[in-house]
Amino acid sequence: MGANDSLTTSKEGLEHITKWEGLVLKRYICPAGKPTIGVGHVILPGENYQVITKEQALDILAKDVERFEKAVKKHITTPLNQHQFDALVGFIFNTGEGGIINTGVQKAVNSGDFASVPAKLEEWSKFRVNGVLKVNQGLLNRRKSEGQLFMKPVDAPSCVPPKMTTWTKESLMKAQEKLLKMGLYKMKVDGLWGPGTSTALENFSKQRGLSLGNQPKVEILSETYEALMSS
Repeated sequence: MGANDSLTTSKEGLEHITKWEGLVLKRYICPAGKPTIGVGHVILPGENYQVITKEQALDILAKDVERFEKAVKKHITTPLNQHQFDALVGFIFNTGEGGIINTGVQKAVNSGDFASVPAKLEEWSKFRVNGVLKVNQGLLNRRKSEGQLFMKPVDAPSCVPPKMTTWTKESLMKAQEKLLKMGLYKMKVDGLWGPGTSTALENFSKQRGLSLGNQPKVEILSETYEALMSS
C-alpha cells in the first residue's frame, strides 16, 4: 500500500481548484469547441448537463481529479497531510502529471524538504513568449496559493473523550473492598451504590487529585478506577 493511498481531495482542495479554474454553472462551448460545464468539465456522451449547482460541480470535479490523485499517490512516496495532498493535486490539475515526475517539486517532497516546496512550485509559473521563458503573474499567484496551502498547518485533532469504566455489581464490590481496606468505606460490601460509596469515592479522588467524572453513580474515569484498584 502506498504512503498516501488513503487520501482523496478534500472539499477545501476542490474549492481551491475551483477558485483558480473558474466555475460556470450553465453549459457552454469552450474555445476548443467542446460542450463544457462546472470546473472545466467536458460533457461526455451520455451526460446531459444543462444547469447545475455548485455542489454538483464539486461532485463532478471530485471525479475529474481522480487521475491526478492517482498520479500523486504513484509518484509521491513521502506521507502527506491533507493540505499537502490537496495542494499537489491542484498543482498537477493545472500543469499535468509532468509537474511531479522527475521535477524539483517531486524531489523536494519525496526528500521531506517541505520548506522548499513553495519555491519549487513557483518555478512552474513561466511560459514562453517568442521562445523566451517569462513569468506569468496569474500563474505565479496560483503557485503561491498552492504553496500556502501545502504549508498550511493541519488543525489539531479533536479532544479524545476520556475512557470511562461503567459500574457493574462486581466492579463496585471490588471498589468497596479497596475503599474498606483504606478506611474510607464503613458500610457493607454489597456492590450497591449508596451515600457511603459516593462519599468514600469522593474522598479517595480528592486524596489522589483525581476526578470521578460527571456521572459517578453510573461510571467513573477509568484512570481513577485503575488507581483505586492498584492501591
